[in-house]
Amino acid sequence: MFGINERIRKYAAEHGPIRVAVIGTGAMGGALVDQLTMARGMDAEIVADLDLGRAAEVLAAAGFTPDQIVRCDSAAAASGALAAGRKVITTKVDLAWSLPQIDCVVEATGDPTIFADIALATIAAKKHLVTFNVEGDVLVGNILKRKADEAGVIYTGIHGDEPGVVKALYDEADALGFEILAAGRHDYGGGDITWNKENVSAYLRNVSAGAVQRNAALFASFVDGSKTNEECCMIANATGLEPDIRGMHGPDVSFSDFAQRVPRLMDKQENGGILSRTGVVERIMPAEGAHVQPVWCFVVVRIKNELQRIFMNSMSGLGDLVDQASPLGTKGAQIAPAPDGKSTVGIFYTPYHYVAIQAPISIALAVIDRQASIAPLTTGRRYADVMALTKKPLTEGEIIDEIGGLCVAGRVEKARVVKEGNFLPFALARGARMRRAVPAGAYLTYDDVALWEGNKRLIALRREQDCLFPPA
Repeated sequence: MFGINERIRKYAAEHGPIRVAVIGTGAMGGALVDQLTMARGMDAEIVADLDLGRAAEVLAAAGFTPDQIVRCDSAAAASGALAAGRKVITTKVDLAWSLPQIDCVVEATGDPTIFADIALATIAAKKHLVTFNVEGDVLVGNILKRKADEAGVIYTGIHGDEPGVVKALYDEADALGFEILAAGRHDYGGGDITWNKENVSAYLRNVSAGAVQRNAALFASFVDGSKTNEECCMIANATGLEPDIRGMHGPDVSFSDFAQRVPRLMDKQENGGILSRTGVVERIMPAEGAHVQPVWCFVVVRIKNELQRIFMNSMSGLGDLVDQASPLGTKGAQIAPAPDGKSTVGIFYTPYHYVAIQAPISIALAVIDRQASIAPLTTGRRYADVMALTKKPLTEGEIIDEIGGLCVAGRVEKARVVKEGNFLPFALARGARMRRAVPAGAYLTYDDVALWEGNKRLIALRREQDCLFPPA
């Protein structure tokens, strides 16, 4: 990523700006269009959405006048509009990948079923694909990455969302030769499965995310733990890390103590930590409460020498690491001191992630450097999956609603455990019909449901992936 600003300038001077099509103009897609008007050497040329009024509003908010925006329903019309220097709005999403002028397609729909259709078509058209869709990547990212590699294009998640930020920290720590003990993100929601689209509005009023999370179900998927588990699963499959336990531990940590305590927690129990093993993905709960919403993306590493200890303990930004026993959090456990009285762990972390604001970096990396910000490893293996946990008793014949809804939440688990137990991947639960009654707090299996007919392509992709990518 170093020097990407200069590489963008060079590319733009030689080829012109990177020309982008954005599909989906919700909070993230709409913000991205606006950011692309600021970003060097990149232009949002096509904005596709089923709601043309919203697409036009997004471009207007980015500073384009009505005479600069034209609706197009055909490739010929869109090509003519682009040649005339206008921005295209359309409900015909195929224009995003069918026009030769477009260098990169950004999928920001938030819907894994639509995501699968867009991804396959974009890759088949040999266009680079940048996606905000963590849910879709967790379900079928491995097979899409392989198809993109075979087509000679880039498939990638975004820098700016937590998985992409964690992957950047991981890459730096790995390049420096550190043993990586754990990597992950904050989880301000706490994984309380009683939160859902119908009751989350009270929670939403008390947090700053209310400014962007106008979709109640989407926000509920954060506070019921689903999104955190999905994002940690995405990190796992991009790094080879695995969850230590189903759903991860999620210890409480105060922001003021973060750099001191998280490293000590993210170690084996025999070393005073909470893990049964290292090389894991993990989540951290803010002890201050959800209203504080600190954003923590972190990678914990093993310290090997005195120089590393001095720098990583005293220059972590939040003071020295604690070497004496101290409270773990609300669970009441203790952090044991290191055997020699000195810390043996350090941390790479960042206290922010800017999602759509930073996403243009992933576009530039894909087009200019042919590099993914975050994508599944090419080892031929899967490391984690997300299972569907019932939020309430489900009755025979009941149809499961969307992520953040009343029926299910997502929990990350080792891929081999999911396969051996025939557990239902979380992203396939939506629209499925219950074949039998299942109590609250249970993990659904394929035998419990009849999958939604509208998910045929997504189901086929998942089955192809299951054949080609066995669990690690």
